[in-house]
Amino acid sequence: MRRQTRKEKIQDWLSSPFMLLVYRLFATLMVISISRFMLYLFNMQFFHQLHTGQALALYLYGMRFDLPIVFGINILTILFYCFPSRLIYKEGLQTFVDILYIVGNAVAVLLNFLDIVCFHFFGKHLTTDFIKVLLHSDEVSFGVIRQVFFDYWYLLVIFVLFVLIIIVVAQHTKIQKPEKGEKPHWQLRQAISLVVMLALMVIAGRGGIQAKPITIETAMQYTDPQNAPILLNTPFCLITTHDTELKERAGAYDSDFTPIHYDLTANRFMESDSLAMDSIPSNVVVIILKNIGQEMVGYYSRDRRSALTPFLDSLLSQSLTFNGMSNSRRSLEVLPAILASIPSMMENDFVRSPYADNDFDAYCQHLQKRGYNTIFMHGGKNGVQGFDVFSRRAGFRKYFGRTEYSDDSDYDGQWGIYDGPFLQYAAKTLNRVDEPFATAIYTLSSRYPYKVPKDFVLPEESYFWTGFEKTVYYVDCSLRDFFKTASRMPWFEHTLFVITADYSNNEHFQPEYSNVWGMYSIPIAFYYPKKIKPLQSNEIAQQIDLGPSILSALEVNDTLFSFGRNLFDTLSEPSFVSYFNLTYQYCDGTYLVQSDGERPFGIFKPVSDSLLSDNLIDRLQCPDIYDKLYRFLQEYNNRMINNELYYDR
Repeated sequence: MRRQTRKEKIQDWLSSPFMLLVYRLFATLMVISISRFMLYLFNMQFFHQLHTGQALALYLYGMRFDLPIVFGINILTILFYCFPSRLIYKEGLQTFVDILYIVGNAVAVLLNFLDIVCFHFFGKHLTTDFIKVLLHSDEVSFGVIRQVFFDYWYLLVIFVLFVLIIIVVAQHTKIQKPEKGEKPHWQLRQAISLVVMLALMVIAGRGGIQAKPITIETAMQYTDPQNAPILLNTPFCLITTHDTELKERAGAYDSDFTPIHYDLTANRFMESDSLAMDSIPSNVVVIILKNIGQEMVGYYSRDRRSALTPFLDSLLSQSLTFNGMSNSRRSLEVLPAILASIPSMMENDFVRSPYADNDFDAYCQHLQKRGYNTIFMHGGKNGVQGFDVFSRRAGFRKYFGRTEYSDDSDYDGQWGIYDGPFLQYAAKTLNRVDEPFATAIYTLSSRYPYKVPKDFVLPEESYFWTGFEKTVYYVDCSLRDFFKTASRMPWFEHTLFVITADYSNNEHFQPEYSNVWGMYSIPIAFYYPKKIKPLQSNEIAQQIDLGPSILSALEVNDTLFSFGRNLFDTLSEPSFVSYFNLTYQYCDGTYLVQSDGERPFGIFKPVSDSLLSDNLIDRLQCPDIYDKLYRFLQEYNNRMINNELYYDR
């Protein structure tokens, strides 16, 4: 028998089932890791503070999170290629394994590609909770999906190329039966390969040999929360996140924070003689702008390339304005924050959480008891996102939507009635309502796929505007016409108008707005020349502050449960809280603290560091701010668990 040469031995080894498996796994690692990194490449506006070298380093670190997915998806392929039996030469079995290999890895890559688009709109990875929202959302329609394919066709082309790579690798790594039969001890080698691969699978699945398996939180060891998405692939996020209930927080803290507001008397920003003017109860109209953050409003963003909001800028200059911050990043989180002062501080949205049936306090409930007619208005399809149900629970007796509007000639073909005609309808409807009334109006035109009416005339300079910028301009014109109509109504002069937004815009044009601070910046303003002094305040104010502040401005001094503060009270301390990408944030107006709920890992000074590029955690200690965050979480968790989101009268 002729002995094999060294070259022949190497060739046999390189074509062995074990090495063919290695080729497959390496190819899988490449397509998953590169498709993961594409989230960064196509959403660089969110990661502007990163240098190319830093981004590449995060790409490499992220392979630690890719490996569990690579081995997990290909577990059957691994077992088949290492199986110590001649069954691995059966063409039928090989074809079956090839199909599993191609489909499994294609799905993993597809999830990464879907996340590229979703991240553009929501700034976070897909999670199990988010998938449930999308699957059960009455807003996800064929029209939206079709528009996504149209706008992001290039991603579909790249995805097909990735799938073709997987197919080619599968075709070139088929196990070939040796023409001269198996080598001596072939089955032993296969068994050893199996043991080695199983050991590697366990190590890769745990993300190393440390005591605990890696989780999404592990990504925070490598970078700040705003950069963590570069490290994480979508399948890993889906697998490692699940519906979790809140945990009670025991222990005492030094902070005197309490969500019970016993005194809502206003002691600032009010005209001194307003109380003597008249005894007519004031109306209130809360206008919630869809997807319009401070970045799009010239009043807040002086460096904007185009003046998209000339009317809103003028209105805000005559109002009491704050440095507004949203407590929400999704539609389902908006109404609990604005109408009931309940921020989103858990993975689930409040309305889809285990605590959705909790009783809660809301400012409109107090106004309803005082004889106010309470109305919620939204031009979308009735029942969308459960707005009608939640607004009713929050004290709004009547709901006016697309059904009540009853004229689909103004339907935008996707979301509902265009804001222009619907806001006119809202103004005229309020003129037929007995006073006093409390109304919330939620606009919808400035959202994807960004449509304006065909007969709406845009200015000449709009040629270079994005579709989103055009809708912002359209909403501003709609607001102008609404106030023009409302100003002729008898109720206008004794009505408080509150201007805010649900959350900040998805498209970013300025770097200071594309991080985990700027992406929460929204307008918050109170327009009531008869009673409230026009002033631009630099204090931060958040959505959950609106409830107690509205009651205070209306001189309704009830005892109220609210996680927010009264903006018309000098004794209340500015604050902002949020939860996003497994990160709790708390700001006292000067310092922004980031924490996993147990320990702080970031502290910034957004006033002077708007890009959040300088983490002060190793140079600055702020135990008082940490204490305020933990006390807030203690109140939030314990009251949510024990159904105590109200003042026990």
